[in-house]
Amino acid sequence: MILGRWLLIETLGHVDTWSLLAVGTAPREWKSFQRAVSTRLQPLIATAYTTGTVVDQQLPQSRHDWSGQRIVVVPLHGPDERVHAVRLWVGTGDPPPPVGVAAFGVDARARRIEALPYDLGPHFEDRRIVWIGAESFELIERFDGALDLVATLARSTPGDRWLDTATVRARTGPRTLLLAARNPDENRYRWLGLAVDVTDSVAPQRKSFEAATLDLLRGAQPNLYLAIVDLAQVRRIRWVTEPVPGLRWGRGTDERTVPHPADRERIVCARNDIRSGAERVTLAAVRMATDTGDWLVADLEASPLPGGTTGAPVPEFALVQLELIDDPQPEELPAADQPPAPE
Repeated sequence: MILGRWLLIETLGHVDTWSLLAVGTAPREWKSFQRAVSTRLQPLIATAYTTGTVVDQQLPQSRHDWSGQRIVVVPLHGPDERVHAVRLWVGTGDPPPPVGVAAFGVDARARRIEALPYDLGPHFEDRRIVWIGAESFELIERFDGALDLVATLARSTPGDRWLDTATVRARTGPRTLLLAARNPDENRYRWLGLAVDVTDSVAPQRKSFEAATLDLLRGAQPNLYLAIVDLAQVRRIRWVTEPVPGLRWGRGTDERTVPHPADRERIVCARNDIRSGAERVTLAAVRMATDTGDWLVADLEASPLPGGTTGAPVPEFALVQLELIDDPQPEELPAADQPPAPE
């Protein structure tokens, strides 16, 4: 029995699948919590989960190493009010401050993430947060498993689970989050997850060499922007550079309305070329909607990206380079079409 440290037990799936995610700030990655918690104490975990209330009591005298000590079991609710995890501490006196955790839910079809932070302190927001689409990557500094996660969410096989670490930009500097998510059987596209601040045990990672190289490229060409898109529905997954200024995106934007109607067929044809094996496609003078109801014009270049589902028959993602045209010619702009209405 682990004494004197907080245990984080995820309850994202069926009770038979619950597991230990962290001891203090040390990740445990789906380890058996039954091996870490005495059989006599496990019913108290179930009590905290089913009632949604804290269990705080003195344990009876016994021959166990926890004899006469204090036990505290704290349920952590997600944005949907379901209990995503329980914290467990057994020891003497008062427990130490717990590790920061955020419970979140993912709608994989709408690409919507809603998070409810718990005691993350000054490092992160302390209010309920909602991200849609590429917004969820705005604070990411390094996340090598990002495309694997996106592909896993796109498949959304009931019963699947996913776990990795990411380095994020926080108010006080980079932090390491352990991200764990499960796809319960009752709703194929609804995932439940936890983000655990494990910075004290897992040092934040610097940007990858590839990301640093892209930063240099962007600095040398101020009109150049980079984004990753999925090739199934041609939706933006994340910005590699900062977003194109003024471009309409995020806040629930229907991305089908961003390209000019006359350019959408060209974009779909380019997507099909990449899925058919093309290593590079270019599109000249693509018009895209702005927040002010106008259009900006950019030359696009796209190449397939490795990553995603192992053994996938066609590429699942592409890196798109957007080079803004400062002074497009009149024939490159929509003539009789009305500008898009801002959302």
